[in-house]
Amino acid sequence: MQLSKIKRDGQFRVTKMNSDNESVARLMSLGLLPGQEVRLTHQAPLGDPIAVTFEGCHMSLRLSDAAEVEVEAL
Repeated sequence: MQLSKIKRDGQFRVTKMNSDNESVARLMSLGLLPGQEVRLTHQAPLGDPIAVTFEGCHMSLRLSDAAEVEVEAL
């Protein structure tokens, strides 16, 4: 499933990332990597952007960028 589709308060693990996407490559350099656990913490009123937490970091992502990250539920 795509990171852009996850529901709040669930725990997920990153399985695959499209590193050809510049924004996703930047996320990888900031520490969001395959195998990392992630959860949705906030969602804007109209759904975009979303905020996720991983390894103590809080990050805001556009849905178009989050769609380039594959996750699995834990």
